[in-house]
Amino acid sequence: MNRRFPLFEERPTWRAHVAAVSALAVGLMLVLAPSAAAAPGDLDTGFGTSGKVTTDFGATPSEPEVGNDLLRTSNGSLFVAGRRGFGTPGVGPGTFGVAKYTSSGALDTSFSGDGKVATGFGDTLSMARSVIEAGNGKILVGGFTGGEQIADLALAKYNSDGTLDTSFGGGDGKVTTDLTGGLGDGIRGLSLTSGGKILAAGAAGADSFIARYNSDGTLDTGFGGGDGVVITDFGTGDHLFALEELSTGKMIAAGSANSDFLLVRYNSDGSLDTSFSGDGIVTTDFNGLSDLAFGFAQAPGGDYVIAGAVDAPEPFGIAGPIKTGVARYNSDGSLDTGFSGDGKVTTDVHTLLADEARDVAVDSNGKIVIAGLAGESVVFPVDPVDGDALVVRYNSDGSLDTGFSGDGIATVDFSGGADVARGIALTGSDDIVIAGGATSSSTGLDFALAKLQG
Repeated sequence: MNRRFPLFEERPTWRAHVAAVSALAVGLMLVLAPSAAAAPGDLDTGFGTSGKVTTDFGATPSEPEVGNDLLRTSNGSLFVAGRRGFGTPGVGPGTFGVAKYTSSGALDTSFSGDGKVATGFGDTLSMARSVIEAGNGKILVGGFTGGEQIADLALAKYNSDGTLDTSFGGGDGKVTTDLTGGLGDGIRGLSLTSGGKILAAGAAGADSFIARYNSDGTLDTGFGGGDGVVITDFGTGDHLFALEELSTGKMIAAGSANSDFLLVRYNSDGSLDTSFSGDGIVTTDFNGLSDLAFGFAQAPGGDYVIAGAVDAPEPFGIAGPIKTGVARYNSDGSLDTGFSGDGKVTTDVHTLLADEARDVAVDSNGKIVIAGLAGESVVFPVDPVDGDALVVRYNSDGSLDTGFSGDGIATVDFSGGADVARGIALTGSDDIVIAGGATSSSTGLDFALAKLQG
């Protein structure tokens, strides 16, 4: 019997050709096959460098810079407003810092030539806390000037090219307002009314304020007590960080008071709306400890969402296992029991460290997305000390969205240093852009953005 040895057997020529072509095709498929499809919670590698952007304003020596708010305009441009410098002796006064980016994360050179603007209000510390669109391609930025403990309200309005709008304020594009005679006033939130007037909210010394300005920057004397301003004492440590006009002409504001979340509704003239919760005021405690709110958003159906840091053993300046907290309210101010059963959710990302929500948005599917920081050893620091930027997504019922990053939680480490997210914006496809600060060994703390798949 003839024995055959298949390994050494000569194959027919056509079979050898087929085998060679098949092997080549398989090789090409392996080489050309795309990488695994990006999943919700992954960084968008088409944005910036691998999904991340940092911006240094270029001072020598390097100054600490951090973004405090993020605006995504109707055409997809991104603005980050915050602090450039910190008034350090030998370095210089702190100023408003504003940077404009394209939708892909590149600095937009049509804005001030290099995409960056620094605006001072004299030889003192100034900081931007809020940025909004102001019509005709202009933006409005609000914050404080004069140092945080003796500050005045500060506003600056910019043309589309980054120059100050000289039709605003006293001809220089800037406005300052002293509410309490130097006790420390600051704008935390801005919005526009349907008639184009400017709404501002924040702190007036130890109390809270709302104000309405005309489009030219003058206070609207038809609002409040005839001076355009309403100051209210809601309790210990109170301040507002958001104020928005409702379709009825009334206004909704959010903040903190007595170490609880605070929701307030005003009539159009600035008086408290007593049809809302009896006195116009709603406060929410999570677990009997100290809670501090930072972010506000309106949800579909007229609901309201507030996010912040909760369960602190004491209000400020301590280390401890602080959690992110989210509360959802019905339009009448009652907690929405369809959200986690009692309208409140806490998330503990790092059990022994502080996690904070600094801003919140609601996507087109009703999911709630928060941005902040995770793993911070110091609670509420002026600048991040350690930890990473944090994004958490919840389903509309308050459960963590496990379709996002596997467990609903994503962290972003920019370059191994301390990072934070303080602003959030959603794209038309519900992708997530965050902005804040990132620390590197070369330039220190800089403006930072990241984009995640939604």
